[in-house]
Formats: sequence, C-alpha cells, structure tokens
Amino acid sequence: MSYHRELEWNEPPSDDERRYARWTVVRAAGPPAASWWPLARIGAVDLYLAPPGSEQDAPASYVTPLIAGKRGRRGSGDYPGVDGEVQTAGFDDAGAPAAPLRPYPLPPLVVDADAVRVAVVDVSFEKLAALPAFFDGPIRVGLPGGEPVLESVRPALAPGHGTAMAGVVLAECPGARVGLFQITGAADAARPYLAPADLAAAVAAAVGAWHADVVLIAMSDGAWGTPRYLRDVLREAARGGRGGRGASIFCSVGDPSRNHAREDDSAALGADDLASQPWVHAVAACDGRGRWYRVYPNYACPGPANGNASAHADNAGNGANGATYNRLGPAIALAALGEPRRWSEQIASDDSSQATAVAAAAAARVLQQNRDLSAVELRALLALTADVPGAVDGGRGLAAGAFDARDRLGHSFKIGHGVVNAPAACLAAADPVCLALLATRAVPDVEVPRGAPHPDPLPRSPSLALAEAWRHGVEQAARRRDPFARRYLRLAGRVSRLFLTSLPVQEALCWLARHVRALAETARWTLWQAQHHGALLERIRHACEAARDALGPGDRATTAALRRLEMALSGPGADAAVARFLATAFSPGQMTHHGGPGEPRATSIADDALGDRHRRGRARRAGSGGRRERDPFARPDLSGAVHRSPR
Repeated sequence: MSYHRELEWNEPPSDDERRYARWTVVRAAGPPAASWWPLARIGAVDLYLAPPGSEQDAPASYVTPLIAGKRGRRGSGDYPGVDGEVQTAGFDDAGAPAAPLRPYPLPPLVVDADAVRVAVVDVSFEKLAALPAFFDGPIRVGLPGGEPVLESVRPALAPGHGTAMAGVVLAECPGARVGLFQITGAADAARPYLAPADLAAAVAAAVGAWHADVVLIAMSDGAWGTPRYLRDVLREAARGGRGGRGASIFCSVGDPSRNHAREDDSAALGADDLASQPWVHAVAACDGRGRWYRVYPNYACPGPANGNASAHADNAGNGANGATYNRLGPAIALAALGEPRRWSEQIASDDSSQATAVAAAAAARVLQQNRDLSAVELRALLALTADVPGAVDGGRGLAAGAFDARDRLGHSFKIGHGVVNAPAACLAAADPVCLALLATRAVPDVEVPRGAPHPDPLPRSPSLALAEAWRHGVEQAARRRDPFARRYLRLAGRVSRLFLTSLPVQEALCWLARHVRALAETARWTLWQAQHHGALLERIRHACEAARDALGPGDRATTAALRRLEMALSGPGADAAVARFLATAFSPGQMTHHGGPGEPRATSIADDALGDRHRRGRARRAGSGGRRERDPFARPDLSGAVHRSPR
C-alpha cells in the first residue's frame, strides 16, 4: 500500500440535490442582491445562494457552483489522487425536477456564554431522551430536503448518530453545554453534493451565532470535497471564533469504505477532504493499546482487506476477514479510543466517530481549566500531552507496514501525535510546570515487552504522577497562604500559554522539569530540605525573565506579577522555602496519593524515611509477596562484581 488514492465517483445527484442545479454560492463583497438567499454568516464571511443568472447582481468576492460536478466518473480516466480536487467547475443539468427550497433561517445570536459550549453537527438526532443533560436544539441549518413520505418513516430503534455523539461528549465532559445542529441527510449520511454547503451553514451558525468553543463533526466522506466557501467558513471560525481566540473544529477521518477509491485499496486522506483542512483536528481511532484501530470480524467485507487478511486465516476460516476503520495522512492530529464502548444505558458507539467525540470532549475539559487558550494553543497542548504508544500499528490488512514511524516532531500518519489524554491536558492547561513535566516525558509512555501479558488498563506515565503531585502541592501551599504559591497560581494559566508559543519560555521551563525529574528519580526526598538550591533559584528566575520577555505590551499586569515573584525569589529564605516545597510536594504521602495501587512509580517516594540503607534493593524471591525488586528513589544494589567501562 502506498500513499495513494484515486477517487472514483459514479453516483449522480439525487432529485433533492438536482433542484439546486445551476445555483451558486456567492460570498458577498457588500450589500447582497435582493434575489439572493442567506446561507451562512460568520465574522467577515457572508454567504448567499444566488439563482441562475443573478450572480453579478451585487458585488461578490467570488462565485462557486452549489452543485459541482465531481471528477472520477467510471471510464473517464480523470481520477483525482491524494492531492487532486474532487469538485469541478459545475454540473450540466438541463432542468431541475422541483423548485429549490430556501435555506433554513439563520439562528438568533446567543448572548450568554458561561459554560464551555460544544456544537455537535450531524444528520440524525433520534431518541434525544437518552441524553443525560440539558441541550440546545436540534437547530436545523443548511438546505432543506424534500418532504419525506410519511408511510416510509419508521420509529427509531436506537439513538441517532448525532445523539450518540452528544452522549459521549456529555459523559466525558459533564459540565459542557451541548448544542445540536442538524443538517439534512440521506440514508443516515450527509448528502454528497450538498454536504459542503450544509456544513458551511452549520459551522457558521454554531460558532458565529451560538458561540461554540468546540465544534464536533463526527462524519467524513472522500467525495464531499472542500470548496472555497467552506474553507472560508472554517478559517473564520478558527481565527475569529470565541472572541478572536478561535473555535476548535474536530472531524473524524472516516473509513476507507467511504473513500470511493478507484481500486478499493487506499486508506489515504485526500488533501481536499474536510479532515485535511488546516483549521480542523482530524482524529483517528485507536485500540485500547493506542494502536491504529483494526477489527477482524467474521464477515465478508468489500475491498482488499479480505485478501490481505486471508493469508492469516486458519483452516476453520477464523481471522480470514479483516477491516480497517481508519484513514491516514499528514493531517491526522490525534487518536482516541475507537473500540466499541457503552457510555450509558442507551448510548453506545465505536470507530472514528467515537474517537472524535472523545477528543472534542477532552478539548472542552481543557477549556474549562483555561478559557484564554487560543485554538492554536489548544492544538499544541493536546499534542504535547497525548500518550505515545510503543507501536503505531501492529495489525494486518490494509496499510499494514506502511507509515508506522514517527517524525522528529513525534507525528505519525496514522495516529497523529498520539492518544488524547484529557487529565494530562487539563493539568497542563492550568500549570506550566505540569505542562513541562508532561512535555519532557519519555517516548513511548508505556512499553509492554514482547510476549508479556498486556496490562489492562495500561500503567500511567510516571510523569503524570509527578505533575499531579506538583499541582496538589502548589494548591495546598496556596491554601496555607504561602506567598510563593499564591503568586504562582495567579500566573500559571498565562505562563502555560506562553510555553506553547515562545521557544525561550519552553526551553527554560523544560530545563526545570528535567531537573525535577532527575531529582525525583535518583535522590532521596529527605535530602531535599537540606539541599542548597541556589543554582535552581537562578534557573527559576531565568524562567520568569523569559516569560516577561515573551509577554506583549498588553500584559502589563502579568509582567508586574512576574517581577514581584522574581523579587520574592531573590529575598532571604527563598532557598529554604523552595527546598521545603519540593520535599513536601514529592513526599511519600503525596506521591502515594497520586499513584495507583500496585503501580510501579519510578517517580514516587519510598515509605522509609530512615535512610537509604533500608531501601537497598535486592532481587525478590517468589515468596516476597509481590514487592518490587527495588523501591522507588533507592539506589541499585552494586554488591558483587561490577563491570567498568575502560577509561
């Protein structure tokens, strides 16, 4: 399998779509023409539908066909590849079967904005009673469909896809306010020729009128394409939403069965896919070990996944059929759990749709911790705090053995920067030292030796326990009215943002994090109180100076607060105060509190405070009661012959 895709689109527009033949989407450059119908409005982007022949009735930035032809018709030889455009200039249709319908009216502007807002864009919201909390909508947006035949409409047996996605968000982020934005669908999917217009209207309404912080589009199809007007709406939402901080848009990668590939053998995302746009977080699905999600059901699925998996079948045919429910590409941002999961009595989901909802909920939780994060900062924070598995893809079938490596920035074509970790991201958003501790952790986070039983769940990264202990220690000190801690907490969220945008701040804080990690992993905590920390104080003051230099003229209050913190760290007794804080924050009780039972914690403190001689580790025999070979923070036993390197 190579990084290759040739789209083959053979389906003509439906009668519902053909009614808009020769209509255009116009971005107005001033007052619109009276004959134009409003479609979407967000920031400086005003989109209208113009009847045939009226495109030039008022000034327009550009005019784009609403029903665009698609390349890739069978036998034409005109197949768009990975970087080809799906849509062509127009669609040749002599007549429309019915009169076009006006777009749904633009929703009224929302004023209140207390809770973090997550907009769910989907086609089906059946059985809304399954949702555990209050929600807004469904709000109809985009272009209406034809009137359904009432006799053919059957009661829904299960919650709709959009209902399930909203349920996942509310399960992962209970404090969020969810808005349901419904676009017209066909056969439980977005209409292929009208999806770009519907999605443009939905994103504009969600971000521009409803003030969404996060937008979830758990749908994907390689045949949609992304015309200019949809790109403009995405760009405006990501740059101008949330009062200029930008809304974060999450989209599923979908699966190759919806890729319409010429040979049915490509999992690659096209460059004009919705998930490939630079203002969108493309989320892939992973299994419980963080690897690119594959399933091997015992059914016949189309495409070469069957053939690729059949070589591994036994005589009974077990394992003969495999399927990949993922696509790959340079735009993949993150991964999240795609294995089937029941979120409540009525809500269950799987695949990249579920993964995208989990990632969107994680973003909402992060914004609950730090509402000032911009969309760019949030993207960087989720990437830095994601879990990195030992293997990107260990399965067989489509795309096996391809793009399994990571680049120097830690990115993979299959799982992006790793598996989203909401608790770690929330800590990092609130505290720059926590962010630095998590950014400097080892890769991979957890490595299961080959042939060893797979732990379920995977052990947490020791750096996460360190970050939790640090944050808990700072909060405890602040409650005791410690002046250092109280000043630090007032600055922490702003400095976390500087870490994500300033290389000098990032370097300074990462040095401190590596220093703390080195102390925690090798030193006895009882010595920290007596340790002279003058050089460490110099590094802390340097971090404050780097943060001051990175601040703009509009951050005078933060600059003044950093100066006061620096002055306090220069006063008498600062060295002892830092020593006491480190010894308290990483004391045995604190680290035990933040670790799991039976979890090996290289960063936790041993219980014995009497000295190192009682913690000299020796190999445990079978009857040792499951104790560790060597307690944390203890030096290794060097008794006996030791190999020395030649000098």
